[in-house]
Amino acid sequence: MYHIKLAWIWLKANWKVPLFVAWSVIIWMISRKNAQAALDVLEAKKESYDKQIISLKENHKKELSERDKLVKRYHDTIKELETKYAEKSKVLTKANKQRVKEIVEKANGDPEAIRKKIEELFNLSSSD
Repeated sequence: MYHIKLAWIWLKANWKVPLFVAWSVIIWMISRKNAQAALDVLEAKKESYDKQIISLKENHKKELSERDKLVKRYHDTIKELETKYAEKSKVLTKANKQRVKEIVEKANGDPEAIRKKIEELFNLSSSD
C-alpha cells in the first residue's frame, strides 16, 4: 500500500508526464493506420506525375516532328517555285531573243525601226 500512495503523490505532482506518454501512444496508434494511406496517396500522385511527364515529352516530340515536316515542305515548295520561275524566265528569255532576232531581220539594218520595235516589245519608253 505504501507504493500505491507514493505513486499517487508522484502522479498528483507530475500528472503531465503520464498524460503526455498516453497521448503519444494514442496518436502513434491512430497515425500508424493513416501513414500507409498517406504513402499510398503520395505514390499514386508520383505515378500520375510520371505519366504526365511522359505524355508531355511524347507530345513535344510529335510537335517538333510536325514542325520539321512543315519546314521541309516549305523549303521544298520554295525550291520548286524558284526552279519553275527560273525555267519560265529562260523560256521567256529565249522567246524574247527569238522576237528580237525577227525584229532585226525585218528591219533590214534600220536602227530607228529596231529601237521602236524593241521598245514596243518590252514596253520601254524612250527617254529622249
